[in-house]
Amino acid sequence: MKVEKELRRRLLDLTELAYERELSHELAELEAEFGRWRSGETNAFDVSQAIHEFHQVVARDLFSRYRPENAEIVVAQAIIRGIISNDEAGLAVMQHLAGHMRTLE
Repeated sequence: MKVEKELRRRLLDLTELAYERELSHELAELEAEFGRWRSGETNAFDVSQAIHEFHQVVARDLFSRYRPENAEIVVAQAIIRGIISNDEAGLAVMQHLAGHMRTLE
């Protein structure tokens, strides 16, 4: 039972790590839109639209995806996509998720 609890805790930690990394990437994209606005490449309406899309689509999608009950599948996806490295996941997690990863690849 203790091993299962430790593995579950590790999966939740990795879920949070992947969520933060993806959210940071998307926020950097939004920040770049502000940079284009400041340099005159785009206008305030475009920035407003980007903010709206981030809030209504991107942030909600990430929030829904990274729910604790989805930990196994989202961690497997994050490893496949390179968001989390095999070393960060660790051997126990990699072994536990092997079936999910074979299915996803």
